[in-house]
Amino acid sequence: MPLTADELTVLEYIYDQGEGDLDKPVDVWSRFDRHGLMPAVRRLQAAGLIKLYSLADDYTISPFGISQVSEMRIERRNGPARAAALRKSLVLWLYECYVDGETPTSTAEFHQSDRSLFVGQPFKAREIELAVSHLYSVGLLQGLQAGQINHLTNPSLTERGIECAESEKPVSEFLNPPASNGPTFNVRVDGSQNVAIGTQSDFTQNNNSGIDPAVLAQLAHFANVARQGIPSYGLEEEQQVEVARTSAELEAEAGGADPDRSRLRRLTDRLLVAIAPAAGTALGGMVTAIGEQAVQAIAG
Repeated sequence: MPLTADELTVLEYIYDQGEGDLDKPVDVWSRFDRHGLMPAVRRLQAAGLIKLYSLADDYTISPFGISQVSEMRIERRNGPARAAALRKSLVLWLYECYVDGETPTSTAEFHQSDRSLFVGQPFKAREIELAVSHLYSVGLLQGLQAGQINHLTNPSLTERGIECAESEKPVSEFLNPPASNGPTFNVRVDGSQNVAIGTQSDFTQNNNSGIDPAVLAQLAHFANVARQGIPSYGLEEEQQVEVARTSAELEAEAGGADPDRSRLRRLTDRLLVAIAPAAGTALGGMVTAIGEQAVQAIAG
């Protein structure tokens, strides 16, 4: 369930001070202002996340509260989910500036906005820099780059960036809409989510590189299904991040106006290596087979 920043602060404080013990009371008001946070405490009580322990206003966490905190902390460690949420938040932040007729001095100002939180905690500075770089590289964001600074000055959305914001879709889905033509098979592996393994016949590419559009479509399809399968591969977090990053770069390069064949080869090889640890699973094996076909296609 979605919680406000105040609710998260109180809930996690009770969880940490109570050390996950359902019967250990926590004195909330020795740490927080009663007047400011009492509404949040009451909402947590009403939701069944915490319980009033005594008339002295001590509180204990409930089993539901423990479950919520555990799930939130797992979500915070999900690199691909963080990256996807951050990119969308950046686009929406700049869209709000566009609607208000304002232009931020720098993308660094995003850190001060109310969109700079993920599950109640701020995004890291490095994460924001990487998101800005990605949005700039795929043509959704424009601005001035100064030297080695990783932020843009006078940033704004491009026309395509405005379309992305108004679509209300995640950035990756906007850039790579799911194919609507050709056969699609929803594959489910026990304990995993559904992953669409199908054709790439809906991919449209206009480029002057001399690369067959069908090959570019095949590469984009490989990147897309590789990214979809991330939650189901059983990879370590760093490996998940590598798959997410490489698939995004491959999709962007294949869908760009002037894709470079050498870079496409490197990214396709890198993505195949990134998912190799999952090749022994049913889903990983299918995605690996798609990747091997993509490697042959761009090599030819």
